[in-house]
Amino acid sequence: MARAYAESQHYICERCQNRSFAGTGRPPHFIVHHKEHLTPENVHDDNVVYGWDNLELLCIYCHNAVHAMAHSPAASRECLFDDDGNPIGIVNHNNG
Repeated sequence: MARAYAESQHYICERCQNRSFAGTGRPPHFIVHHKEHLTPENVHDDNVVYGWDNLELLCIYCHNAVHAMAHSPAASRECLFDDDGNPIGIVNHNNG
């Protein structure tokens, strides 16, 4: 699913139009970001997890910027996935 979405965007970052993914001759490195972050409450909602309307192809710089801006308690939780894309746990980044 992630590779198909990245291919549909021609491996170009949707925020800054970084094209460093394209034409490198090696497998592209990309991050398919969920606009609505995955939570324990929505991780089983196929529209949130797999819906292309909720996906965004980002370069590492834009992806890090998106997560650096997320300081609210709701955004401090992150769902982890195994190599097959299955949810395996939640990391709470809130120290309080």
